[in-house]
Amino acid sequence: MKKTTLIATALVTVFTASSAFAWWGDNDRGDGRHCMEGNRSGQFMKGEHGKRGMMGKNFKEHMNREFSANEIRTLNEARLIMQGNPNVKVGKVTSTKDGYNVTIVTKDNSLVKEMVLAKNGMPLERYNMIKERIEAKEKK
Repeated sequence: MKKTTLIATALVTVFTASSAFAWWGDNDRGDGRHCMEGNRSGQFMKGEHGKRGMMGKNFKEHMNREFSANEIRTLNEARLIMQGNPNVKVGKVTSTKDGYNVTIVTKDNSLVKEMVLAKNGMPLERYNMIKERIEAKEKK
């Protein structure tokens, strides 16, 4: 029962985070353009007045959120469940100075992918790029 509740909570969190970060799925351009272009529904980062490009209050909360290693593992397990590939699983989740290293492995522990994530679960490179944009906008 406890694991089912944990996975259900993780799925809700994943759906919320995926709309904010858009890194699940086919948005692996790596240049961060999706942040200003909008997600598939065109609603990403609309502020209180509905103007595109304004960062909403919730976005800053997502950027400042910090997950534990166990929560990062759960979020990535949920992401893999959503992708529907039963042959892969989350391997090691190790804490770093800036976030976490997460390995995705096959059932026989062969490395598939290694990810470097920020403490909020975003890919670290994308997190740093967005953080720089936020800081630049706040200086203006």
